[in-house]
Amino acid sequence: MRQTVSIALVAAIALVPAAAAQAFPLGGPQLAQRVHNGEFRGYAHTSRGFENQIWHFRPDGYIRAVADARVLRWPNTDENLQWQDIGTWRLTAGQVCVSFQGPNRNLDGCYAVTAGPGKDVRLIGRYTWQGTLEPHD
Repeated sequence: MRQTVSIALVAAIALVPAAAAQAFPLGGPQLAQRVHNGEFRGYAHTSRGFENQIWHFRPDGYIRAVADARVLRWPNTDENLQWQDIGTWRLTAGQVCVSFQGPNRNLDGCYAVTAGPGKDVRLIGRYTWQGTLEPHD
């Protein structure tokens, strides 16, 4: 029995993606550098459905969002919604905090940012977003 548990534990550890092992929380100057005039592109399952969001963090503290969601309206029927929103952002206690004025108000709050390999990030707060964060052109 003990050998079976050990084999299962070793197998489970071997299945952990290398990216998860390389992830680290962003804070302070590293977070400010990545967010200031940065663009987040990511997805999450929210109260609306499966959402894709693009957030442009402008240097003046404003944020612009372009989004779409796939929403199940009727059994076996999906609807695609698209919208834009604006708001503000700030860095507080090692987190990026967003406040929107329109349809993205359900996303308001602060998010811890965990960096993975390259430009991959995870925003963890009211929802968990998986995506990328890089300088905006």
